[in-house]
Amino acid sequence: MSCYICGQPATSQEHAPARCFFPKGEVKGELTKVDSCTAHNEDTSKDDEYVRNIIAMAIGNNEVALSHFLKSCVKSFIRSPKLLSATTKVRQQVYYQEKEQKEIKPTYAFQIDRDRIDLVMRKIAYATYFKKYGTPWNRELAIGTEYLRNDGMRADDFGLLIQSAKSVLETPTFEGTNQEVFQFSFQQTESEDTNDQILIMKFYEGFEVWVFAQADTTGPKL
Repeated sequence: MSCYICGQPATSQEHAPARCFFPKGEVKGELTKVDSCTAHNEDTSKDDEYVRNIIAMAIGNNEVALSHFLKSCVKSFIRSPKLLSATTKVRQQVYYQEKEQKEIKPTYAFQIDRDRIDLVMRKIAYATYFKKYGTPWNRELAIGTEYLRNDGMRADDFGLLIQSAKSVLETPTFEGTNQEVFQFSFQQTESEDTNDQILIMKFYEGFEVWVFAQADTTGPKL
């Protein structure tokens, strides 16, 4: 057995995504696990909880996300006031309009730790690639999403790129045994090297993250 990040002998296994993303009692089949060495089996449980809470709170997710937030995420805030503070310390009221709805509704936008989110997303991406292809993803990865906004409440450059790509690409076919929580789709680029693919990950059937392999790199790199 070899590590999903570096290919060195594995000493343990990691869930991908972390177990905390999945509601208790609603898991279908085996969760995805990958082999990991000691160095890359980093204890990121607090980061996983933080990112899970951010995603579960996002507008546009399914009922599983709402239920999981009320049952698990709120408990994590009660258990860890520091986590609650880190998640909601800086906030502002904003307004949104759901798709195919005319009503404009108020909600809150929170300042996020983007580095923390990107770290967790890279770990999930590397593990997903390793599980599918049986080898480490030999690229550094850039994380993009249109669901996180800048200070002006606009999509960043990656978010705008994703919006443009979605307007011309066919709807991807997703894989995953628990698609109400996590599903993924690899998209081959002009390169025939599987390392140069784009990975689309979707959480709770709403929150999408696009993972871009960086050309001329020889990752993996967290």
